[in-house]
Amino acid sequence: MQRAVIYVLIVLIAGLVIYAFQPPKQIGEGDSAPNITLNLLDGETKSLADYRGKVVVLDFWATWCAPCRFAMPKMIEFYNRHRHQNVEVIGVAVDVTSRVEIEQFVREMGVNYPIAVDSEAKAKGAYEVRSLPTLFIIDKEGNILLRLEGYDPQNTIQALEDTVKRAL
Repeated sequence: MQRAVIYVLIVLIAGLVIYAFQPPKQIGEGDSAPNITLNLLDGETKSLADYRGKVVVLDFWATWCAPCRFAMPKMIEFYNRHRHQNVEVIGVAVDVTSRVEIEQFVREMGVNYPIAVDSEAKAKGAYEVRSLPTLFIIDKEGNILLRLEGYDPQNTIQALEDTVKRAL
């Protein structure tokens, strides 16, 4: 009997230790999108709530991020295909470099969708972004439909297309 109690205690303690070291669930599919403030490069300030009624793609990126650079032309093409379908793409630059460097990079890449500057990492923190690029698709009611980390040339755009089609 005493051995059984000790065994149960060991299993219980081991379970608690394993549970304690599990990473917390990141914000993602099914969660409400945090209503962040977006300081756009054009000088305008908007909140995510201003886009309610549209499908929003938030693209967290940085100028120094190689996968972000590969993804950006595809995001421009995606935006051009969907801009008249109640879909908004917003790039969120998480660089801590100067705003001028971000503006220059955006010009060089030919980005034609809104870019927000998140140099204080408030949006990045609210969305628990830990790797770049990270994309979120938010439906018309403000719910996250997709969280996509990294860039996979084969599947990223297809996942965006499928999710946006479902959201519309």
